[in-house]
Amino acid sequence: MKKNMFSRIIATLVYGILAGIGVNFFLTPAKVYSGGVTGLSQLFSSIGKDFIGINIGISTWVLLINLPLIYLSWKKLGSKFTFYSLLAVISSSFFISVIPVRAVTENVMLAAIFGGILTGAGVGICFRTGFSTGGTDIIIMVVQKMTGKSVGQLGFLLNGFIIALAGLMYGWEMALYSLISIYATTKIMDVFYIQQYKLTVNIITKKKDEVVNALLKNNLRGLTVYTGLRGGYTNEEVESIVTVISKAELLYVKKIVSEVDEEAFINVQPTVEVVGNFLDRSLI
Repeated sequence: MKKNMFSRIIATLVYGILAGIGVNFFLTPAKVYSGGVTGLSQLFSSIGKDFIGINIGISTWVLLINLPLIYLSWKKLGSKFTFYSLLAVISSSFFISVIPVRAVTENVMLAAIFGGILTGAGVGICFRTGFSTGGTDIIIMVVQKMTGKSVGQLGFLLNGFIIALAGLMYGWEMALYSLISIYATTKIMDVFYIQQYKLTVNIITKKKDEVVNALLKNNLRGLTVYTGLRGGYTNEEVESIVTVISKAELLYVKKIVSEVDEEAFINVQPTVEVVGNFLDRSLI
C-alpha cells in the first residue's frame, strides 16, 4: 500500500514537471495549444491578456476549471482516486506557475510535437498509475465506470472547440499546429496507458477447475466456461474458459494459467467494445 502511494505521488510530480516544461518551454512561446483543460486554460489566459485586458495565468485557470470536476470525482469515483487526481491538478498548476516561459525552439512544428509529447507522457503516467489528471478525463471515467461505455467524443468535442477558437482568435495556421500537438499528446498517452485496451482471452485446458479457481482466487474478471469440447488433432476432451480483460492484465492472466496448466492453449484477441457489466479497476 505504501509503495503504491509513493509511486502515485511521484507520478503526480512527474506529470506536473512534464506539463510545466511542455507548456512553458514549447507550447506557450509558440502560441500552440494543448488539448483538454490545459489547452482551454492556455486559450482563456491568452484571450484574457490579448483581448480583454485580464491577466489570469494558465495555472490559475487550470485550478478554476478543475475544481467542479474534482468535486464530481469525489462524489462518483471515490476519495482515493480524487485525492491523487487533485494532487496532479495542483502539481501541474504549481509547475506551470514556477517554470519560466522560455522558447527552446523557434520552429513551431517542433514546439507543437515536443510540447504534445511531454504533456501526453505525463498524463499517460498518471493514468497507468491509477488516477487521472482532472479535466474531462473525470467525466469520461465517471461514465465508463457507471455504464462500461466509452465517451471519447467528449474529449474530441472539447479539443475541437479549442482548435476552432484558437483559429478564430489567432489564425488557422496556429490552430493546425495545435491539432498536431493534440495528436502527439493522444498518441503518447496510448503508449503509457494500455489499460484502456480490452482483450478477449480464450483458454483451452484440460484442467478447467484448477484454472478457474486460480483466476477467481486472484480476483480477476468474470469467466465463461464451455465444456464438452474435443481437440481436433488429439480427440481428447478439453474445456474452454473465456474472459474479457484489460491489456494491462494480460501478463498476469498468462502467468496464473501457466502456473496451473503449462499445456494450456491461450488465444488472445482484441475487443472493440464491451457492453454490460465491465468494471474498469484501473480507474478506482
